[in-house]
Amino acid sequence: MYIAITKQHQGENFKGSVRDFVKYLEKENEDRSPEQQEHFFNQYNDRISAEEVITEIDGNTKKLSKKDPKFYSIVVSPSKSELKVINNDPEKLREYVRELMKDYAASFHRDKKITVDDIKYYAKIERERTFKGTDKEIKENQPMLQKYWSLRKRYETLKRESQRET
Repeated sequence: MYIAITKQHQGENFKGSVRDFVKYLEKENEDRSPEQQEHFFNQYNDRISAEEVITEIDGNTKKLSKKDPKFYSIVVSPSKSELKVINNDPEKLREYVRELMKDYAASFHRDKKITVDDIKYYAKIERERTFKGTDKEIKENQPMLQKYWSLRKRYETLKRESQRET
């Protein structure tokens, strides 16, 4: 199981709406009929609209400074074998995420005990992670990708040179 937690920001700051991130998560629903669409969920509700997610997260900032992230992205990515164990059942995956979020909330070390009811979260099951070349995320990461390929090419060159010397 791969789990990653990242603070979400736009460029150098944390200003702006969660709207673009929610729009990205809605990509898989673009070509689906309403009854086939995957909805956001939280601890108690399986059918939360994208608009409600945007409204709730964008409005949940009263204790945040301008330097604080408005939200974090938690990616929970089970392996193929883990998905096989649960028969790729979305309900079991939702149950797992709900239990995970209870543990996540309990891990905060504050003056009082934190429970899942003290945090606001929305989750969504993605079947495929795809990007278009024109997506903002791809464009923003292009310089890093170019650096990666440059370093990889340099590594391969050094490796070949080293092998010739031995």
